[in-house]
Amino acid sequence: MQFAKVAALEEAFLKREIDKTVSPQDHMFNTGPDWYFSVGVDAIRVIFRALAMSSLGDVRRILDLPCGHGRVARHLRAAFPRAAITFADIETDGVDFCTQQFGGTGIYSRPDLATVELGTGFDLIWIGSLFTHVDRSRAEAWLCHLSRLLSPRGILIATIHGNWSKEVQRSHGAMIGEVEWAEILAGYEATGWGYARYPGPDDYGVSLCRASTVIEMASRAQATRILSYNERGWAGNHDVLMIENRDRMEKF
Repeated sequence: MQFAKVAALEEAFLKREIDKTVSPQDHMFNTGPDWYFSVGVDAIRVIFRALAMSSLGDVRRILDLPCGHGRVARHLRAAFPRAAITFADIETDGVDFCTQQFGGTGIYSRPDLATVELGTGFDLIWIGSLFTHVDRSRAEAWLCHLSRLLSPRGILIATIHGNWSKEVQRSHGAMIGEVEWAEILAGYEATGWGYARYPGPDDYGVSLCRASTVIEMASRAQATRILSYNERGWAGNHDVLMIENRDRMEKF
């Protein structure tokens, strides 16, 4: 997308009022309003950076996955007021809240994401903190699956627990127990992708990923191009992977 167009999108976004209605079920709001809303704004800045590197012409259809209770969704609606937005999550009350509050289509997801009918032709897929909670095999399968749902030249943005997450675990509030963290570190050192489950029945946990491993994984998504990998690219915390639905082997 041309820089001038991205700049115009950003200028318009910054002038619009953000819907600050917060669901009482939104556990992300526990961080307090300043951090909560600033993280959402920074997601849009990440998206604008990706658009500026892409060859996408316009953003008409968006998938927000997982949408939660709208930490990013409210800003997506302000940044792209005319876009059709699909909100998807396994937390059904979050899907309902985003759909009703910000306007869009809601989809209840399932643990096996590849079995969910999400639609196709998305110009933008925002994956905020999903691959941060699954093992490498699921992350790679889901990345390849979701990349096939993009429109021509559409972009996919996924956030990752990169090297900085070691410091987060150590000094900024543990993401998981010490026994599990030791398992994560061992996997990280051995393969570049460490993972351990949270205690309990649900098959989710915490991952820690080496940048080179994520790039290797993304390179196996067919007919796409890696736009960028930014360390601590989202809110100074998560690493950010950006890919475009444009064949890396396309002829000159």
